Amino acid sequence: MKKVKIAFWIIVFGFVGLVIFQNKDFFMSESRLMINLGFFYYETPFMANAIFFVAFFLLGILISYFLNLLKHFKDAKTIKTFKAKEASLIDTVASLEKQLSSQMAPTEASPPAAGDDEPVVEVAAEVK
Repeated sequence: MKKVKIAFWIIVFGFVGLVIFQNKDFFMSESRLMINLGFFYYETPFMANAIFFVAFFLLGILISYFLNLLKHFKDAKTIKTFKAKEASLIDTVASLEKQLSSQMAPTEASPPAAGDDEPVVEVAAEVK
């Protein structure tokens, strides 16, 4: 499976390199970005389109990283809550087992009374 993953990524990067190589004129041509919000105006200097592609790609990676980081913290908090709940349930089970074992402990049989001279008769059930 490891070799399949390596081969997959080699193919993906190969196709990306092929697209960039075949469109070299587009990626090397210069352009600028303009931002006009009415109260704010900004214009970048002329730069190659490849720089814009790389910049926005890295910006997307950063955004996805921080969104996943927030999810990670939320999941860690949930796991911590579940572990605390598990610990309390284990303590409850242990105390209930202790109570059950103390109730099930064999009590010492009391000695027969002095006036009881009758023999004890045990009857077995007939097995067919």
